[in-house]
Amino acid sequence: MIQNTKRNCPICNSKNKKLLFRQKFFPLSDGSLLTSYDVVVCETCGFCCADNIPEQTEFDIYYQEMSKYEYQDSGGKESEFDLMRFQIYLNTIKPYLPSTKSSILDVGCATGRLLSLFKESGYENIQGLDPSPVCCKVAAKLYGILVQTGNLWDVEIPEKSFDCIILSGVLEHIRDLDRALSILGNMLSDDGILFIDVPDASRFSMYSDAPFQQFSMEHINFFSPISLSNLVKHFGFFELLSLQESYPQSANTVSTSVMGIYKKVENLAPIYIVRDQLTQLDLTTYIKQSQKIEECIHQIINDVVNKASPILVWGTGTHTLRLMETSRLSQAKILAFIDSNHRYQGKKLFDIPIIAPDDIKNKHEPILISSRVFQESIKIQIRDILKLDNDIITLY
Repeated sequence: MIQNTKRNCPICNSKNKKLLFRQKFFPLSDGSLLTSYDVVVCETCGFCCADNIPEQTEFDIYYQEMSKYEYQDSGGKESEFDLMRFQIYLNTIKPYLPSTKSSILDVGCATGRLLSLFKESGYENIQGLDPSPVCCKVAAKLYGILVQTGNLWDVEIPEKSFDCIILSGVLEHIRDLDRALSILGNMLSDDGILFIDVPDASRFSMYSDAPFQQFSMEHINFFSPISLSNLVKHFGFFELLSLQESYPQSANTVSTSVMGIYKKVENLAPIYIVRDQLTQLDLTTYIKQSQKIEECIHQIINDVVNKASPILVWGTGTHTLRLMETSRLSQAKILAFIDSNHRYQGKKLFDIPIIAPDDIKNKHEPILISSRVFQESIKIQIRDILKLDNDIITLY
Protein backbone atom coordinates (compact mmCIF):
# COMPACT_ATOMS: atom_id res chain seq x y z
CA MET A 1 0.00 0.00 0.00
CA ILE A 2 1.35 3.42 -0.97
CA GLN A 3 1.87 5.72 2.01
CA ASN A 4 1.24 9.45 1.74
CA THR A 5 3.49 11.77 3.72
CA LYS A 6 3.63 15.49 4.45
CA ARG A 7 6.29 17.67 2.88
CA ASN A 8 7.94 20.91 3.85
CA CYS A 9 7.81 23.76 1.35
CA PRO A 10 10.15 22.72 -1.50
CA ILE A 11 11.40 26.30 -1.83
CA CYS A 12 11.88 27.70 1.69
CA ASN A 13 11.55 24.46 3.71
CA SER A 14 8.84 25.97 5.92
CA LYS A 15 6.32 23.72 7.66
CA ASN A 16 3.73 26.50 7.86
CA LYS A 17 1.01 25.94 5.27
CA LYS A 18 -2.66 26.62 4.67
CA LEU A 19 -5.15 24.23 3.07
CA LEU A 20 -6.79 25.56 -0.10
CA PHE A 21 -8.48 22.44 -1.47
CA ARG A 22 -8.63 18.67 -1.01
CA GLN A 23 -8.47 16.73 -4.27
CA LYS A 24 -9.93 13.20 -4.45
CA PHE A 25 -9.72 10.38 -7.00
CA PHE A 26 -11.21 6.91 -7.31
CA PRO A 27 -8.41 4.31 -7.64
CA LEU A 28 -7.83 1.99 -10.57
CA SER A 29 -7.67 -1.73 -9.78
CA ASP A 30 -3.90 -1.35 -9.90
CA GLY A 31 -1.57 1.33 -11.17
CA SER A 32 -3.05 4.20 -9.14
CA LEU A 33 -0.50 6.60 -7.74
CA LEU A 34 -2.75 8.23 -5.16
CA THR A 35 -6.39 8.70 -4.23
CA SER A 36 -6.21 12.20 -2.74
CA TYR A 37 -3.97 15.09 -1.83
CA ASP A 38 -4.17 18.52 -0.22
CA VAL A 39 -3.52 21.67 -2.23
CA VAL A 40 -1.70 23.96 0.20
CA VAL A 41 0.02 27.33 0.19
CA CYS A 42 3.24 27.99 2.11
CA GLU A 43 2.48 30.79 4.52
CA THR A 44 6.12 31.85 4.49
CA CYS A 45 6.95 32.22 0.77
CA GLY A 46 3.57 31.73 -0.94
CA PHE A 47 4.50 28.64 -2.99
CA CYS A 48 1.55 26.33 -3.69
CA CYS A 49 1.89 22.56 -3.95
CA ALA A 50 0.28 19.20 -3.22
CA ASP A 51 0.76 17.84 0.29
CA ASN A 52 0.13 14.38 1.77
CA ILE A 53 1.56 12.61 -1.28
CA PRO A 54 3.73 9.52 -1.85
CA GLU A 55 7.52 9.57 -1.72
CA GLN A 56 9.49 10.16 -4.92
CA THR A 57 10.09 6.44 -5.44
CA GLU A 58 6.38 5.84 -5.98
CA PHE A 59 6.22 8.59 -8.62
CA ASP A 60 9.20 7.04 -10.38
CA ILE A 61 7.51 3.63 -10.53
CA TYR A 62 4.27 5.17 -11.76
CA TYR A 63 5.89 7.04 -14.67
CA GLN A 64 7.81 3.95 -15.69
CA GLU A 65 4.80 1.62 -15.63
CA MET A 66 1.87 3.93 -16.43
CA SER A 67 3.27 6.51 -18.85
CA LYS A 68 0.67 8.27 -20.98
CA TYR A 69 3.30 10.03 -23.08
CA GLU A 70 4.01 7.17 -25.48
CA TYR A 71 1.28 8.25 -27.96
CA GLN A 72 0.81 4.67 -29.16
CA ASP A 73 -2.58 5.50 -30.64
CA SER A 74 -0.80 7.89 -33.05
CA GLY A 75 2.28 5.83 -33.82
CA GLY A 76 4.34 7.61 -31.17
CA LYS A 77 3.78 11.06 -32.66
CA GLU A 78 2.63 14.01 -30.58
CA SER A 79 -0.27 16.25 -31.56
CA GLU A 80 -0.05 19.28 -33.82
CA PHE A 81 -0.46 21.42 -30.70
CA ASP A 82 2.57 19.82 -29.05
CA LEU A 83 4.56 20.45 -32.22
CA MET A 84 3.64 24.14 -32.17
CA ARG A 85 4.82 24.37 -28.57
CA PHE A 86 8.06 22.54 -29.34
CA GLN A 87 8.80 24.98 -32.14
CA ILE A 88 8.49 27.84 -29.64
CA TYR A 89 10.93 26.04 -27.34
CA LEU A 90 13.42 25.60 -30.17
CA ASN A 91 13.24 29.26 -31.20
CA THR A 92 13.59 30.38 -27.58
CA ILE A 93 16.60 28.20 -26.74
CA LYS A 94 18.70 28.54 -29.93
CA PRO A 95 19.93 32.12 -29.29
CA TYR A 96 21.43 30.97 -25.97
CA LEU A 97 23.47 28.14 -27.50
CA PRO A 98 26.96 29.03 -28.79
CA SER A 99 26.93 26.55 -31.69
CA THR A 100 25.34 23.45 -33.16
CA LYS A 101 28.06 21.51 -31.33
CA SER A 102 26.39 22.32 -28.00
CA SER A 103 25.40 19.21 -26.06
CA ILE A 104 21.68 19.02 -25.22
CA LEU A 105 19.74 16.77 -22.83
CA ASP A 106 15.94 16.69 -22.83
CA VAL A 107 14.72 15.29 -19.49
CA GLY A 108 11.29 13.65 -19.77
CA CYS A 109 11.58 13.77 -23.56
CA ALA A 110 8.69 11.33 -24.27
CA THR A 111 9.08 10.08 -27.85
CA GLY A 112 11.74 12.63 -28.78
CA ARG A 113 9.92 15.06 -31.06
CA LEU A 114 11.46 18.20 -29.55
CA LEU A 115 14.95 16.73 -29.88
CA SER A 116 14.18 15.87 -33.48
CA LEU A 117 13.59 19.56 -34.18
CA PHE A 118 17.03 20.36 -32.79
CA LYS A 119 18.45 17.57 -34.95
CA GLU A 120 16.75 19.04 -38.03
CA SER A 121 18.31 22.41 -37.12
CA GLY A 122 21.81 20.93 -37.26
CA TYR A 123 22.46 20.12 -33.61
CA GLU A 124 24.54 16.97 -33.47
CA ASN A 125 25.02 16.26 -29.77
CA ILE A 126 21.51 15.55 -28.50
CA GLN A 127 20.23 13.01 -26.03
CA GLY A 128 17.03 12.24 -24.13
CA LEU A 129 16.07 10.78 -20.78
CA ASP A 130 12.65 9.27 -20.05
CA PRO A 131 11.33 6.71 -17.53
CA SER A 132 9.27 4.89 -20.18
CA PRO A 133 11.12 2.12 -22.09
CA VAL A 134 8.53 2.42 -24.87
CA CYS A 135 9.29 6.12 -25.33
CA CYS A 136 12.98 5.34 -25.67
CA LYS A 137 12.34 2.74 -28.38
CA VAL A 138 9.96 5.02 -30.30
CA ALA A 139 12.46 7.93 -30.22
CA ALA A 140 15.12 5.68 -31.74
CA LYS A 141 12.73 4.29 -34.35
CA LEU A 142 11.13 7.55 -35.48
CA TYR A 143 14.00 10.00 -35.16
CA GLY A 144 17.22 8.04 -34.62
CA ILE A 145 17.69 9.71 -31.24
CA LEU A 146 19.39 8.14 -28.23
CA VAL A 147 17.13 8.19 -25.17
CA GLN A 148 18.21 6.62 -21.90
CA THR A 149 15.56 4.87 -19.85
CA GLY A 150 15.37 6.12 -16.28
CA ASN A 151 15.06 9.06 -13.92
CA LEU A 152 17.53 11.72 -12.88
CA TRP A 153 18.61 9.71 -9.85
CA ASP A 154 19.10 6.30 -11.39
CA VAL A 155 21.16 7.03 -14.51
CA GLU A 156 24.89 7.56 -14.56
CA ILE A 157 25.69 10.81 -16.34
CA PRO A 158 29.13 12.38 -15.75
CA GLU A 159 29.34 15.85 -14.27
CA LYS A 160 29.40 18.83 -16.65
CA SER A 161 28.18 16.69 -19.55
CA PHE A 162 25.68 19.11 -21.11
CA ASP A 163 25.59 22.71 -22.31
CA CYS A 164 21.80 22.77 -22.22
CA ILE A 165 19.28 20.76 -20.23
CA ILE A 166 15.59 21.00 -21.14
CA LEU A 167 12.76 20.39 -18.68
CA SER A 168 9.42 20.98 -20.38
CA GLY A 169 6.49 19.85 -18.25
CA VAL A 170 8.73 18.08 -15.75
CA LEU A 171 9.23 20.03 -12.52
CA GLU A 172 5.51 20.08 -11.73
CA HIS A 173 5.69 16.26 -11.46
CA ILE A 174 8.68 15.95 -9.09
CA ARG A 175 8.41 15.71 -5.32
CA ASP A 176 12.15 15.87 -4.58
CA LEU A 177 12.81 19.22 -6.24
CA ASP A 178 15.93 19.92 -4.17
CA ARG A 179 17.48 16.62 -5.23
CA ALA A 180 16.52 17.19 -8.87
CA LEU A 181 17.97 20.72 -9.07
CA SER A 182 21.20 19.61 -7.40
CA ILE A 183 21.69 16.78 -9.91
CA LEU A 184 20.85 19.05 -12.86
CA GLY A 185 23.36 21.62 -11.68
CA ASN A 186 26.08 18.97 -11.59
CA MET A 187 25.22 17.78 -15.10
CA LEU A 188 25.61 21.24 -16.65
CA SER A 189 28.87 22.54 -18.09
CA ASP A 190 30.38 25.67 -16.52
CA ASP A 191 28.48 27.95 -18.91
CA GLY A 192 25.51 25.62 -19.27
CA ILE A 193 21.89 26.74 -19.35
CA LEU A 194 18.71 25.22 -17.97
CA PHE A 195 15.47 25.64 -19.92
CA ILE A 196 12.26 25.16 -17.91
CA ASP A 197 8.62 25.29 -18.92
CA VAL A 198 5.90 24.55 -16.33
CA PRO A 199 2.17 25.29 -16.00
CA ASP A 200 1.56 28.81 -14.69
CA ALA A 201 -0.56 28.45 -11.56
CA SER A 202 -0.90 32.21 -11.20
CA ARG A 203 -3.11 32.16 -14.34
CA PHE A 204 -5.13 28.94 -14.07
CA SER A 205 -8.36 30.95 -13.81
CA MET A 206 -7.75 32.81 -17.09
CA TYR A 207 -8.79 29.98 -19.40
CA SER A 208 -11.72 27.59 -19.18
CA ASP A 209 -10.82 23.98 -18.42
CA ALA A 210 -12.37 20.87 -16.92
CA PRO A 211 -13.05 21.54 -13.23
CA PHE A 212 -10.00 20.93 -11.03
CA GLN A 213 -8.11 19.46 -14.00
CA GLN A 214 -5.04 21.46 -13.02
CA PHE A 215 -5.02 19.49 -9.75
CA SER A 216 -4.32 16.30 -11.64
CA MET A 217 -3.02 13.04 -10.24
CA GLU A 218 0.43 13.89 -11.59
CA HIS A 219 0.83 17.64 -11.00
CA ILE A 220 2.08 18.27 -7.48
CA ASN A 221 3.87 21.64 -7.77
CA PHE A 222 2.00 24.78 -8.81
CA PHE A 223 4.54 27.35 -10.02
CA SER A 224 4.30 31.02 -10.84
CA PRO A 225 7.09 33.15 -12.34
CA ILE A 226 8.01 34.25 -8.82
CA SER A 227 8.11 30.81 -7.21
CA LEU A 228 10.00 29.25 -10.13
CA SER A 229 12.58 32.03 -9.91
CA ASN A 230 12.86 31.53 -6.15
CA LEU A 231 13.48 27.81 -6.66
CA VAL A 232 16.21 27.97 -9.28
CA LYS A 233 18.07 30.86 -7.64
CA HIS A 234 18.26 28.84 -4.44
CA PHE A 235 20.31 26.25 -6.37
CA GLY A 236 22.76 28.66 -7.94
CA PHE A 237 21.05 29.60 -11.19
CA PHE A 238 20.92 33.14 -12.57
CA GLU A 239 17.79 34.07 -14.51
CA LEU A 240 18.50 34.98 -18.14
CA LEU A 241 14.90 34.90 -19.35
CA SER A 242 11.44 34.60 -17.80
CA LEU A 243 8.24 34.61 -19.86
CA GLN A 244 4.59 33.85 -19.36
CA GLU A 245 3.24 31.97 -22.37
CA SER A 246 -0.08 30.52 -23.51
CA TYR A 247 -0.37 27.51 -25.83
CA PRO A 248 -3.34 25.85 -27.50
CA GLN A 249 -3.71 22.45 -25.87
CA SER A 250 -6.48 21.29 -28.17
CA ALA A 251 -8.94 22.87 -30.58
CA ASN A 252 -10.90 24.37 -27.68
CA THR A 253 -8.53 24.57 -24.70
CA VAL A 254 -5.50 26.70 -23.83
CA SER A 255 -2.75 26.06 -21.30
CA THR A 256 -0.70 28.71 -19.53
CA SER A 257 2.97 28.32 -18.72
CA VAL A 258 6.02 29.89 -17.16
CA MET A 259 9.07 29.61 -19.40
CA GLY A 260 12.60 30.46 -18.30
CA ILE A 261 16.27 30.09 -19.15
CA TYR A 262 18.74 29.95 -16.30
CA LYS A 263 22.52 29.88 -16.19
CA LYS A 264 24.57 28.10 -13.55
CA VAL A 265 26.71 30.60 -11.63
CA GLU A 266 29.42 29.83 -9.09
CA ASN A 267 29.39 31.83 -5.86
CA LEU A 268 26.07 33.49 -6.59
CA ALA A 269 25.19 36.32 -4.20
CA PRO A 270 22.89 35.50 -1.25
CA ILE A 271 19.35 34.73 -2.36
CA TYR A 272 16.40 36.66 -1.01
CA ILE A 273 13.08 34.93 -1.50
CA VAL A 274 10.37 37.14 -2.96
CA ARG A 275 6.99 36.22 -1.53
CA ASP A 276 4.54 34.97 -4.14
CA GLN A 277 1.37 36.97 -3.56
CA LEU A 278 -0.43 35.97 -6.75
CA THR A 279 -0.75 32.19 -6.90
CA GLN A 280 -2.94 31.76 -3.82
CA LEU A 281 -5.31 34.46 -5.09
CA ASP A 282 -5.63 32.88 -8.53
CA LEU A 283 -6.00 29.33 -7.21
CA THR A 284 -8.80 30.52 -4.93
CA THR A 285 -10.57 31.97 -7.98
CA TYR A 286 -9.85 28.82 -9.99
CA ILE A 287 -11.36 26.63 -7.28
CA LYS A 288 -14.56 28.69 -7.23
CA GLN A 289 -14.81 28.56 -11.03
CA SER A 290 -14.28 24.80 -11.01
CA GLN A 291 -16.99 24.27 -8.42
CA LYS A 292 -19.48 26.22 -10.57
CA ILE A 293 -18.63 24.23 -13.73
CA GLU A 294 -18.77 20.98 -11.79
CA GLU A 295 -22.33 21.70 -10.66
CA CYS A 296 -23.44 21.68 -14.32
CA ILE A 297 -21.54 18.46 -15.02
CA HIS A 298 -23.09 16.77 -12.00
CA GLN A 299 -26.55 17.63 -13.31
CA ILE A 300 -25.79 15.91 -16.64
CA ILE A 301 -24.49 12.88 -14.77
CA ASN A 302 -27.55 12.85 -12.50
CA ASP A 303 -29.78 12.71 -15.60
CA VAL A 304 -27.76 9.78 -16.97
CA VAL A 305 -28.00 7.92 -13.67
CA ASN A 306 -31.71 8.57 -13.32
CA LYS A 307 -32.40 7.12 -16.78
CA ALA A 308 -30.84 3.85 -15.53
CA SER A 309 -29.78 2.83 -19.05
CA PRO A 310 -26.44 1.12 -19.69
CA ILE A 311 -23.62 3.37 -20.95
CA LEU A 312 -19.96 3.29 -21.92
CA VAL A 313 -17.54 5.89 -20.51
CA TRP A 314 -14.62 7.07 -22.65
CA GLY A 315 -11.64 8.14 -20.54
CA THR A 316 -10.00 6.93 -17.34
CA GLY A 317 -7.72 9.85 -16.50
CA THR A 318 -7.87 12.47 -13.77
CA HIS A 319 -11.22 13.75 -15.07
CA THR A 320 -12.96 10.38 -14.71
CA LEU A 321 -11.22 9.35 -11.50
CA ARG A 322 -12.41 12.54 -9.85
CA LEU A 323 -16.00 12.19 -11.14
CA MET A 324 -16.16 8.60 -9.91
CA GLU A 325 -15.26 9.83 -6.45
CA THR A 326 -17.18 13.10 -6.22
CA SER A 327 -20.30 12.67 -8.40
CA ARG A 328 -23.00 10.01 -8.97
CA LEU A 329 -21.13 8.62 -11.98
CA SER A 330 -20.23 5.53 -9.95
CA GLN A 331 -23.99 4.82 -9.68
CA ALA A 332 -24.48 4.75 -13.45
CA LYS A 333 -24.86 1.43 -15.29
CA ILE A 334 -21.40 1.52 -16.84
CA LEU A 335 -20.68 -1.56 -18.95
CA ALA A 336 -17.07 -0.59 -19.70
CA PHE A 337 -14.57 2.23 -19.67
CA ILE A 338 -12.69 3.01 -22.90
CA ASP A 339 -9.13 4.29 -23.09
CA SER A 340 -6.60 4.54 -25.92
CA ASN A 341 -3.66 4.10 -23.53
CA HIS A 342 -2.72 0.41 -23.63
CA ARG A 343 -1.35 0.67 -20.09
CA TYR A 344 -4.87 1.17 -18.73
CA GLN A 345 -6.52 -1.49 -20.86
CA GLY A 346 -7.19 -4.72 -18.97
CA LYS A 347 -7.38 -2.96 -15.62
CA LYS A 348 -10.60 -2.19 -13.77
CA LEU A 349 -12.21 0.92 -12.39
CA PHE A 350 -14.99 0.38 -9.85
CA ASP A 351 -14.69 -3.31 -10.80
CA ILE A 352 -15.62 -2.39 -14.38
CA PRO A 353 -13.24 -3.36 -17.21
CA ILE A 354 -11.19 -0.81 -19.18
CA ILE A 355 -11.15 -1.73 -22.86
CA ALA A 356 -9.58 -0.44 -26.08
CA PRO A 357 -11.54 1.70 -28.60
CA ASP A 358 -11.56 -1.17 -31.11
CA ASP A 359 -13.37 -3.34 -28.56
CA ILE A 360 -16.56 -1.25 -28.70
CA LYS A 361 -17.33 -1.79 -32.39
CA ASN A 362 -20.12 -4.25 -31.53
CA LYS A 363 -21.47 -2.26 -28.59
CA HIS A 364 -24.40 0.07 -29.16
CA GLU A 365 -24.83 1.78 -25.79
CA PRO A 366 -24.47 5.58 -25.50
CA ILE A 367 -20.88 6.76 -24.95
CA LEU A 368 -20.24 9.39 -22.28
CA ILE A 369 -17.05 11.32 -23.09
CA SER A 370 -15.22 12.12 -19.86
CA SER A 371 -12.73 14.71 -21.08
CA ARG A 372 -12.64 18.40 -21.85
CA VAL A 373 -9.33 18.64 -23.73
CA PHE A 374 -9.97 15.62 -25.95
CA GLN A 375 -13.77 15.79 -26.22
CA GLU A 376 -13.80 16.85 -29.87
CA SER A 377 -11.03 14.46 -30.96
CA ILE A 378 -12.83 11.56 -29.25
CA LYS A 379 -16.04 12.45 -31.09
CA ILE A 380 -14.09 12.37 -34.35
CA GLN A 381 -12.60 9.02 -33.43
CA ILE A 382 -16.06 7.59 -32.67
CA ARG A 383 -17.73 8.88 -35.83
CA ASP A 384 -15.00 9.11 -38.47
CA ILE A 385 -12.47 6.45 -37.48
CA LEU A 386 -14.50 3.77 -35.71
CA LYS A 387 -17.59 4.57 -37.82
CA LEU A 388 -19.94 4.15 -34.86
CA ASP A 389 -23.44 5.59 -34.57
CA ASN A 390 -23.75 5.27 -30.78
CA ASP A 391 -25.37 8.21 -29.06
CA ILE A 392 -22.72 10.50 -27.57
CA ILE A 393 -23.09 12.22 -24.20
CA THR A 394 -20.82 15.22 -23.70
CA LEU A 395 -20.18 17.14 -20.50
CA TYR A 396 -19.02 20.38 -22.16
